[in-house]
Amino acid sequence: MAEKVFINGKEFELKNLIRPLMYGEGVFETFRYKGKLPKYIDYHFERLNKGCEILNIPKITKEDFLFYIEDAVSKSEVKDLYVKIIILSEGNPYFPLKPYGKNVIVITKPYEPIKEEIRLTVSPYKVHSSDPLLKIKSTNYLRNILIKRYAKENGFFDCIILNENNFITETSSATIYWIKGRYLYTPSLDNGVLDGVSRKVVLQEAKAQGFIVVEGRFTLKDIKEADLIFISNALHGLIKVKEINI
Repeated sequence: MAEKVFINGKEFELKNLIRPLMYGEGVFETFRYKGKLPKYIDYHFERLNKGCEILNIPKITKEDFLFYIEDAVSKSEVKDLYVKIIILSEGNPYFPLKPYGKNVIVITKPYEPIKEEIRLTVSPYKVHSSDPLLKIKSTNYLRNILIKRYAKENGFFDCIILNENNFITETSSATIYWIKGRYLYTPSLDNGVLDGVSRKVVLQEAKAQGFIVVEGRFTLKDIKEADLIFISNALHGLIKVKEINI
């Protein structure tokens, strides 16, 4: 007998989406499209395929990657857009088996800048630096949801996440940095930090402006002594942090 899937009592026909629905098996990239592709779109493409490789999802070609994005954008009348491209696995629903296919989703909507002041607290949930999912932008986003929800419910924008050794990693959706004098500090990737697109750009620009960039293992005590704290991601760029609650 063939497998049947029902949602709210009705048979679900899109069987190619069952595997990613059950396991959150997919990768994504999010960025701002302001009239044209972002300057560092190649970084997004490379990281998306790196995530596919780790999850054994068939990779996307550069041609298809750009086509799906431009095609979706062309159908919007808005010129300043939030764009998310997602690659979902397709395959046998038995979870140990590797997926044999993929499906590409592109979401666009008007870009909305962050209007609230950035206040951070410390996440009650920690990560482990050896977790392979920390190296990719996975659609299995439950940890990030819980962390962001905790921040919002307690009156903050987001949380600073610590790892198993109580070293700072990042926030639920951004890289964190701080400046003291002419030094710019940010947690190194081996703490369990995503190799962010905006992170690459910020570190390159900081060096170009004469800052001494230090990537390392830092505690909350280190960040408390900062002259300036900020966060970044590919959607919103660089944002100053007004307050940290630690």
